[in-house]
Amino acid sequence: MARSGVWSWRVLGLVIGTLLLWRAQAPAIPLDKDETIKFEARTYVNARVGTQTTQDGPPDTADTVLSKGTFPHSAAGHLRQNRLFIEAEINHDLTRMVKTVGLSDYLPFKVKRLAYHLTFRGEGEGLYDWGPSEYSTASEFKKALITKAPLFVVKNQAFVDVLGKRRELRQLGTDRERLFQAYIEGDTGNLFWRVGRQVLSWGETDSFQLLDHINPIDNSFGGFMIPLDERRVPLDMALANYYIGDFGPISEMYLEGYVTVDNKVGFDPGTPAGSAWTLPSLGAPDNNTRTFIEAPARTIGDARGGFQLKFNAFDATFSLAHYYTYFDTPALQIVTHPGSGPGGRTPGLFAAFNDGLPCPIDVNHPELGNDPTNPFICGAPTRAFQTAPKVQVSGAATTFAVPRFYTVVRSEFAYFKDEPAFTQGQLDPFIFNPLNGKSANPNPTTTGGRVTRDSLNAVLGLDSNVWVRSINPNQTLLVSTQFFYKHINGAAPGGPIFLPNGQINPNREVLPVNTASYGPTYAGSTYKGLGPVFVTQPADQFLHTLFIGTSYRSGTVNPGVTFFYDWGGAILYQPALTISHDPYRFTVNYTIIDAHTYKGGSGVSLLKDRDNVEFRFEYVI
Repeated sequence: MARSGVWSWRVLGLVIGTLLLWRAQAPAIPLDKDETIKFEARTYVNARVGTQTTQDGPPDTADTVLSKGTFPHSAAGHLRQNRLFIEAEINHDLTRMVKTVGLSDYLPFKVKRLAYHLTFRGEGEGLYDWGPSEYSTASEFKKALITKAPLFVVKNQAFVDVLGKRRELRQLGTDRERLFQAYIEGDTGNLFWRVGRQVLSWGETDSFQLLDHINPIDNSFGGFMIPLDERRVPLDMALANYYIGDFGPISEMYLEGYVTVDNKVGFDPGTPAGSAWTLPSLGAPDNNTRTFIEAPARTIGDARGGFQLKFNAFDATFSLAHYYTYFDTPALQIVTHPGSGPGGRTPGLFAAFNDGLPCPIDVNHPELGNDPTNPFICGAPTRAFQTAPKVQVSGAATTFAVPRFYTVVRSEFAYFKDEPAFTQGQLDPFIFNPLNGKSANPNPTTTGGRVTRDSLNAVLGLDSNVWVRSINPNQTLLVSTQFFYKHINGAAPGGPIFLPNGQINPNREVLPVNTASYGPTYAGSTYKGLGPVFVTQPADQFLHTLFIGTSYRSGTVNPGVTFFYDWGGAILYQPALTISHDPYRFTVNYTIIDAHTYKGGSGVSLLKDRDNVEFRFEYVI
């Protein structure tokens, strides 16, 4: 109850702040007579309503496989998001002050410009307070616990902590206020520098990343549906940009480099169980697997950094980049309990790790209660260790215009070294540690470590202004398209999920998203729904994006449509309409994701049951 009261006051504060901001009509507010301090703000509130009932895990056609559903189950017409967002910025130019006090007289270099920047960001989510019962209460958590069959619960295994998972969801998913960016910057001769918490974006792509992997992307608050810029995580960073100059046909050459000592990664803390935007199989509370997250340390050894050389030549802009970073998908190592059988092998996979706590009696299954003779008390049988391997990104980009066709061409190429990768056999305990202990693996309790691979990545983009008088006689249509390609070097060969002998294919390249469960008959078990079936990850991936938009009535009415087409078998299309009357904007859009099954690649299909319509009211100064 106290938590709801705190949230109510925070919402009230956001509303009052928004109303105060509405009094201003200028695009930016100067706070002093010399206009060296300027204030800008942007705020919006939205309501996103599901138009599709989420998948609840009906059985597959094969009686040995059970499909996994989305948790929590939510019916069409239910609220899926009620996001409140405010971002306020202060830019203070200190150049005049520096000249007045004569600071340059005491320094070995001349300060041409000095300034600092502060950004506050507040985010709120009302879904878990006043949304439908599957989000605003713990009913779905309790239902998941009550309906869990005794087959999946053993004596002295930890039971699902319903209240703890619910508290975690509210703690991570209802409100977040932070000093988002805070840095000081300046110009000294040909050197521009910036130090502090900041966001740095390289590359030429929209919506999806290629060379743009410097700052982590956080999907835990708001999910995939919110703009990419609102999901970037700022890092403590030192940035330097040195202007080199002109050399023959090369002009405006500069070298930019950065280094960051920070422990933030995209998967820590991760999207909490019960969120409306968790991926399939990852949203329900679980007592079979306990996850441990190891983020990079704040040390020089774990530092990120790199450089970019950028210049103009032959009517085009070129850039060469090389840097070290951490990707948003973690590497995984799965470990099962060593057990007490011959050779230390687990006589039954569900022997639980000892987490050092007495195991409570499950009120729904008292017959499974605490057994004092069992040495494994209150733990999970499987542990998943998420780590962040350092990834090396090397690439190039070029942009040039074709004036005759009113078109801009964008392209990027990148080589990723040591990015996280996964196979069915690496993640599946029923392969490396079967129920009967029949394994060729000399150490059947673990896969032996995480897997990384290299990949080749490229994108070609076109932005063109096209006259279509029958659609809009007064304004051109902006047509922007991108074609992405990715090849995973050394990827496990493709093939069927199940082999002719009925066993699951252990060599499949996969994503760590479990979409179904199979009965591990090869281990001598007659049970169904024990082993995981992970999403297949193709070695060659193709993604096409397309945006078409225009404007009417002097830019106040702006319709547009966006398409994402993953050649693996998924398409997203989103018609949208924005009506602007400065400083107000109203947007409505309808997101439709069509995919028959879950696919790897871009991951668009992983939200195939989340069709929705969004209404958003925004204010910008």
